Order: sequence, then structure tokens, then C-alpha cells
Amino acid sequence: MTAKPQPGSRVWREVKGSVQADVPLAPLTTWKIGGPAQFLVVPQDVDDVFALQQIAANRDWPLFFLGRGSNVLIDDAGLPGITLHLPKSLQKLTIQNETVRAGAGMALPRLATTLAARGLGGFEFLAGIPGTVGAAVRLNAGAHGHNLGQRLRRVWVVTPDQELKELSATEIAPAYRTSRLLQHPHWLVVEAEFYLSTESPPEQIQRTMRELLEERRTRQPANPRTCGSVFKNPTSGPPAGRLIEEAGWKGQSIGGAQVSRKHANFIINRGGATAAQMITLMAVIQESVWQRFSIKLEREVVFLPQDMQV
Repeated sequence: MTAKPQPGSRVWREVKGSVQADVPLAPLTTWKIGGPAQFLVVPQDVDDVFALQQIAANRDWPLFFLGRGSNVLIDDAGLPGITLHLPKSLQKLTIQNETVRAGAGMALPRLATTLAARGLGGFEFLAGIPGTVGAAVRLNAGAHGHNLGQRLRRVWVVTPDQELKELSATEIAPAYRTSRLLQHPHWLVVEAEFYLSTESPPEQIQRTMRELLEERRTRQPANPRTCGSVFKNPTSGPPAGRLIEEAGWKGQSIGGAQVSRKHANFIINRGGATAAQMITLMAVIQESVWQRFSIKLEREVVFLPQDMQV
């Protein structure tokens, strides 16, 4: 058996960012679930992303992307190969004329508060979403009746062929909690550009953000060990939370995984929950809702590594 390369070996000589082996991933997710990454790498820039893609291709390793760890469930066995951890990289922010360009690793609340401080509104709805720009563009994140797709102009992605591709908003077709980027799970969003709205007094924008955050707190569970909404709302009919509640699952548990008593479309890690328990609970909820209402709930949560194995 060939020994696996360690951080500091020549394998990583082209990588400027940090490389760590056997890093627990659970602390890097909002659910606090998941095994270790074989290698966790914080890329310093896009050139690092290209270098890491080459390393993964040469060694036939899978390559995963991890933002702030919301909306994702990592397998109990962890992730083989290389996991790119983006919240400490790809942080560029450029405001020019009527647009803003943001690196994929930037936190959504930071984007909202930075723009608000400059009197640039329209992004207030992002203040309570614990994700990064890259993941949010891929899934077209939104809240309070707004979504990123409404302001998206274009994105830049790195493909497995080591091509930096520029795509317009029309090309990625953002829709409710989806975009065409989901058809390309191995494309990494590295930067996105959004249209800015008209200027407003910073105090007014910040007040709106506080009001939206307060509204969010009244509707969603206070327990921080959630991933956000688990299922998409159906295109017609009641929202997912109501369907789950009427199917009898509100407050119910499998192991350490519990459907929130406050909002049934949230699942809480009460402590010690495993990915297997979360997957089982989601599956029985979907089956119960289907049996009662003939509605198939589609999950928002990304399973890793399963959803990258296409």
C-alpha cells in the first residue's frame, strides 16, 4: 500500500494555502455532524484551486467544496480526497458603478452588512442566512420573499477541466432554491457579480436588517444546531413545514435528530445525532408526506459525498 502524502510533502508544493490531514468536519458545519476530511485545504486564491484540481486528478481523488457548513450533511465516515474550505479564502469584494463583485467564500451576512454601511440596500434579506456567496448562488438562496437570483448579473466558475468560465445569470437560470449549477456539482463558483439598488441612508438599511432578523428569530428554532430549511416548499399547496406537521412529525425524533417543535421544516441535532439518523428521519418524513398528501418533498440539504458522486 502506498503511503498517503502528508502536509508539507512535495505533493502540495504548488499550493500556497494551508493543508491539514484528518481534520474533523463536524465543527465546521451548523449541524455539527460528519466525519473527518482526508485533507482539508484552505486555498489562497484561484490559482490554488487550479493546483488542487490537478492534484486530485493526478491521484484520482475526489474534490469537495465546503462553505460555512449550513445546508449540508456530511457522512459519518467523512470525506475522502480533498475538501476545499472556503470561508477563509476567496473574500474579494469590489464595488463599481452599479454592481458589486464578491468572492465565493464571503459570508452572506458580511456582504449585507458591508453594503449597508455604505448605504447600499437590497441585500438586507441575507443578514440571517449563514452561508457563503458561492453556495448561495448555486442554490439561489433567499428569504423574506427575496433571492440572490433577482440581483445576480454573472458568475465565474472553475471547471474540472481547469477552465475559468464566465456565465450570465440567464445561463445559470436561477429559480426557487435551484439553478443550472446544480447540474454541475464539480464546478466551483469562485466569484459572483450582483446589481446594486439605489442608495439609502445606512441607518435605514440597518434598521430593516434588524427587523428581518427579529422576524426570523420568531419563526425559526433558537437551537443553532440546524442546517436551515430541510425541504423545499412545494410549487403548489401548503409549505413543507405545514405538511410535515400535519403528517405528525413535528417534535418527533430518531436518535439525536429531532424535528423542531417551533418549525417542522427544521431538524435539530439535540446532541450526538449522526448523519445516518438525519437521513433516516428525512426519508420517513418524505414517505409520510407522500402517503398522506401525494406530495413529494424535495430536500434542500446537500449530502456529501453522495451528491458529488455523479
